Amino acid sequence: MSGFSGRKPAAVPAPAARAQRGEGPAFPTRHPGGLSQEDRAGGRFWRFWRFCGSGAALSLLLSSAVLAEEVAPAPRPVVSEIVAEASAALRSSVGVVEAQSQTVLAFQTLGRLAERPVQAGDRVAAGERLARLDQVTLAEDQAAAEAALTSAEVQVKTAEAGLVRAQELRSRGVVPEARLEAARRARDAAAAGLEAARADLSRARDAAGFADLLAPEAGIVLSVLAEPGQVVTAGQPVLAFARGEARDAVIDLPAAEAAALPEGAAFLLEQPGGGPAVTGTLRLVEPVSSSTTRSRRVRIALPEGVAGFRIGSLVHARRAMEGAPLLTLPEVAVFGSPPQVWLVAPEGRAVSALPVTVDGSAGPGRVVITSGLNVGQEIVVRGVHGLKAGTVVGERVQ
Repeated sequence: MSGFSGRKPAAVPAPAARAQRGEGPAFPTRHPGGLSQEDRAGGRFWRFWRFCGSGAALSLLLSSAVLAEEVAPAPRPVVSEIVAEASAALRSSVGVVEAQSQTVLAFQTLGRLAERPVQAGDRVAAGERLARLDQVTLAEDQAAAEAALTSAEVQVKTAEAGLVRAQELRSRGVVPEARLEAARRARDAAAAGLEAARADLSRARDAAGFADLLAPEAGIVLSVLAEPGQVVTAGQPVLAFARGEARDAVIDLPAAEAAALPEGAAFLLEQPGGGPAVTGTLRLVEPVSSSTTRSRRVRIALPEGVAGFRIGSLVHARRAMEGAPLLTLPEVAVFGSPPQVWLVAPEGRAVSALPVTVDGSAGPGRVVITSGLNVGQEIVVRGVHGLKAGTVVGERVQ
């Protein structure tokens, strides 16, 4: 047959065979969009890099935000105080009523206490008898002194008569000169003994007169220090006595506060049981501080004729502040010269320096502010040295 070689045409290699010979993929495929498998691989590679770049950019943005938050300063923690009028307890001190003039009475002679007709708290008039010594003992002492004086007088007369005889005998040459000198010495000794006896009698008579202890003026018996039957010496305390009616309210204040009190400062004095308050005047700040408490004793004179404030009773004393309320702050809240404090703004809580005027102490660790403050303002009282104008502080914790 023409055109036919008798041989079968070469078969087209199967895809699997071509793949075995390394001629290409077993099934060459095409992307629906017309891209080959190689093109698709390259696209995935670039898409991967674009994704990584987007992630890095996002990380940078997040890091920047975190850094921005870290750079912004956090509110500074401090301790603050709301300004308020000082409480009565802060300005009040407890004291006791005492007499302005007190003295201790004693006998001027030795003796046994026979009677003491008064007790603590009794009011007495001037010249009233407060105590008496045993009169029998004093009378015996006076009698003995009188007898001694009589004996001394007799000895003087005898000595004088002996001197006259010795002088006469010496003039005759009967006795030596030494005998005359001895008579003179005896006469002089007897005269000295007479003077001593007279002085003893005078003391005995005075002692008899000192047997009565009299009130030097009208006053109050504060305490009794000796009991009847007790033997007391001259000068030994028998009674504590308050002279007159003038009284003081005595309180103890810190040394700094007492030193800051102006002359004639006014105090309101009240009794614990109630009743109207009276106004007292500063009379004396004792110059010596207590060795234990380091406080100073302050004496406030009560008005004359005021009733109810008995000696020994308790009293509450506080400064009589006129006009503006008394404002105080802790001493550590004030800094700089002239004095300033840190004022906290209600909105934003930023601090600013506020000039103030300090006028003395208001108690342990506190000072009185006379100008620059208003009630209700918030003032930093701890951490003041770590602040500057504009610093934001944390919220106040109640």
